[in-house]
Amino acid sequence: MQVKSLQPLRRGLPLRDRIHDRLRSAIISGELSPGTPVIEAELATRLGASRTPVREALRRLEAEGLLEPRGLRGSVVRALASDEVECIFEIREALESLAARRAARAISEADLRRLDQCVDQMRAAVDDPNEMERQDTAFHDVILGAASGDRLKRMLTDLREELIAYRFLSLSDQDRRRATIPEHEAILAALRSHDENAAAARIGAHIANARAAVLRLATRPTSKKDRMATSA
Repeated sequence: MQVKSLQPLRRGLPLRDRIHDRLRSAIISGELSPGTPVIEAELATRLGASRTPVREALRRLEAEGLLEPRGLRGSVVRALASDEVECIFEIREALESLAARRAARAISEADLRRLDQCVDQMRAAVDDPNEMERQDTAFHDVILGAASGDRLKRMLTDLREELIAYRFLSLSDQDRRRATIPEHEAILAALRSHDENAAAARIGAHIANARAAVLRLATRPTSKKDRMATSA
């Protein structure tokens, strides 16, 4: 199966980021199914781009676990393994809950304002999975920064590299994107009140909901509506 149906790139971000976002959306939506060959030269021609930004986008997708390199033959779309989801999300829930608990003890007003801004940006980006993911990452980064602890930061940063494909899958679903907004509001409210137990519980519930969405979406046939939502 060859890459034939990719839509033109939107303006705004640097070219390599636009190529990355377009390919990522195509993979998550199922437009590019597991096993599909992804050839650098072919993509450059179809997207009307030079090979350098295409190569950079492909390397980033490989690092995110969405593509598997095949040497001189380029890459293929990687199948998302649903049997990995339970364990990796349980680890994330434990680490993110710890970060929220630590952050709640002494989070600053400046950090709370940044979290407010992230939630506002999520509301504005609810129809844009890529921007929604950026704001979600920013939100959790603020909490991790407020939590202190270099070891915790390293562990969560490494784990997020393994989780990125699953996070994109979750946020490809419009209902899930909408549900994340009140979940983040609840986390923020707990942090603002410096309630360690509530902060840990609410971030744990948020991650559990994401896990459930991934498990559901990983085995669900992709609909035309979903493909339209992630390819805009």
